[in-house]
Amino acid sequence: MSSNYWLLLADPKSYGYDDLEKDKRTVWDGIAGSLAQKHLRGFTKGDQALIYHTAPDKAVVGAATIVSNPYPDPKDPEAKLVVVDVEAARRLKTSVSLQQLRQNRNLAGMTFLKIQRIAVSPLSQTEFEEILKMGA
Repeated sequence: MSSNYWLLLADPKSYGYDDLEKDKRTVWDGIAGSLAQKHLRGFTKGDQALIYHTAPDKAVVGAATIVSNPYPDPKDPEAKLVVVDVEAARRLKTSVSLQQLRQNRNLAGMTFLKIQRIAVSPLSQTEFEEILKMGA
C-alpha cells in the first residue's frame, strides 16, 4: 500500500497544530479553493501530511496522518466540497521555516514554493522526508 504525501496549510490563530494535538483527530474542513479541493479529492486513508502554519509562523510544525477517504463536507449545503479526517502524528523538534524550505535545493520543485496560496499541495516522498529531516 503506497501513501501519498501532502502539505496542509493551517492558520494557527483559528486551528493550528496545538489544537490538532489536543483533539488528536479532526475534520480538515474550510478548504474551498478549486485546486485545493481537487487535491483533497485525491487523498486516501493512510496518506501522510505535513502541517504548515501560515502567518505569523510561516513554518512546517508537525506531521499528520489522513485517517479517512474524502467525503462530502457536512457543513456544505450544496455538497460540492469534500473533507478528510486528520490525526496528529508528531510535532517536529524544530519548525522548518518558509525561508529554510526555499533555501533547500532538494525542495526546489516543491509545488507549495511555486503556489503558496494553495491550502493543500502535493509533496513527493523525497520532499516529505527531506522536511522531516530538517525538522529533526
